[in-house]
Amino acid sequence: MPDTAMGAGFDPMRSRLLELEKLQIAPGFQGHEKAIGLAKASLRQSPLNPRALRMLAFADAQTEKIDLAEAKLMMADRLSRRDGATQLWLADRRGRQGRIGDSLRHIDVLLRTNPEATAPLLERLASALTLPEARLAIRPMMVADTPWIERFFSIAVERPQSVAPLGELVASLQVAPTVDRLEGSYASLVYRLSGEQQYDLMRRVYVKLPAVRIDDLYDVSLRSAADPKGYRPVIWDFGSRSDRGAAIVGAGEAEFFAMTDVRGVAASKAVFLESEGQALRFRKKDGTAGEGAAAFWRVTCVLGRAAKSSVQSRNLLEVPNGTILSLPFPAGCSAAQVEMVVDGAMRRDPTRVVLSDLGLVR
Repeated sequence: MPDTAMGAGFDPMRSRLLELEKLQIAPGFQGHEKAIGLAKASLRQSPLNPRALRMLAFADAQTEKIDLAEAKLMMADRLSRRDGATQLWLADRRGRQGRIGDSLRHIDVLLRTNPEATAPLLERLASALTLPEARLAIRPMMVADTPWIERFFSIAVERPQSVAPLGELVASLQVAPTVDRLEGSYASLVYRLSGEQQYDLMRRVYVKLPAVRIDDLYDVSLRSAADPKGYRPVIWDFGSRSDRGAAIVGAGEAEFFAMTDVRGVAASKAVFLESEGQALRFRKKDGTAGEGAAAFWRVTCVLGRAAKSSVQSRNLLEVPNGTILSLPFPAGCSAAQVEMVVDGAMRRDPTRVVLSDLGLVR
């Protein structure tokens, strides 16, 4: 047997097997007897041949001998983890058996060895996140050297359904993977959780993200606008529109503005309150009233027994420059969305107000 000089796994019938296996996986294949004969002949030549075992298993499956097929495919899996069809069959089988963790581990192997076939599998992983046992199985895979992690996050965070299952997965990690190209997905996850009013989950996610300042969760100062190290809305969002927005104009000072006939939110930030009785404190530095223009704080409670209640300040353009003011948060509020609303009215020039010394007081 000169073939054995090439090793026990050498397969001189490889080309014939490759040709037939492509036909075998197609719907309506009728040549199972030929496939069985060729696979058995291949195993006599090279007993450690996972491809031949898989062909025999698929023939068993075709005749409803599922247990025999499974046994052969488990043997093929032990011989080689690089056969995509074997991994996919076993993943589907484990899923049907309710063994979600085992199913996802086979998908992990398939994603690592067949990167060209990732999109449907990553969709499957993202869908599985709704199951607690799936999140438990996927959690060990959420490390920086997992080759498919960036594509997985991209798909999971863009799903039209809630991102809460992905949030629960990230919140369960000791720390989220430090991968530069995941920053966009992290930003989308945090922003979407706030949009879904999942503020408590957003906080649990945020503390696991790399390169963020945890203190920003409990701070309304302008530090996160001047030196952003995190994700909106935990850090200040000064917007990206040209007709309204905000900008840092000095140490601890920001200008909030709106153009003529424009009204809307110029800046916003989420903040979590560590105790009852806190208030937003600030100093009005500059800004003049006139022609119906206005600028005021609007605070909306998003977590706690006061959720959905809101308060707003007086028109800050009518307050003398240099005045220090405060706006109490609603009683029973655990987290709030703080917004600066500016109304440009019909003024000829842009409406602007400059504030400084933003902070929380009791």
